[in-house]
Amino acid sequence: MSQGPWGKSREHIAGLALTPVQLRGAFRDPFAALVDSSLALLEDEGRPARDPAAIATQRQRLFRRLQEGEHAMLLGAAPSFAGHAQWSAAGSTLRLRELRIAPALRREGLGTAFLSWLLAAYPGMPVHVQVLAPNQAGRAFWKAEAMRHPALRVEVVESTPPLS
Repeated sequence: MSQGPWGKSREHIAGLALTPVQLRGAFRDPFAALVDSSLALLEDEGRPARDPAAIATQRQRLFRRLQEGEHAMLLGAAPSFAGHAQWSAAGSTLRLRELRIAPALRREGLGTAFLSWLLAAYPGMPVHVQVLAPNQAGRAFWKAEAMRHPALRVEVVESTPPLS
């Protein structure tokens, strides 16, 4: 572990820095980077949040999720993070809500490295993830990962999960 750019503990996996996002200092630094990455994910999915009200709603949604015990991690280093991940424990299962790798950094093993870290951090817990049916690259990634990790449960869904 080393110190992240905001004094938070940072872990490295396969050369990838992981910076936890916590409520302390919310709306600044790591939390702001999480919001930016989450907004980019919405853009990737074809449901951009561009107006100030939509951006504020996404910020509040992320803050509420963290308050409710969801975990978030920034992947990579500031100021241009490679992406982020958000997950929560639901009983004896983990639910990976979001895993986003910036398009320019995809296919470099970052998603695989994060998933391996997550499975090691929560040994014995299956991880449930949803992927959109039209997302062919995402479906291929998750199918390959499910072959490597029997604890991974992949569900292909036809429509975008609600933003709640």
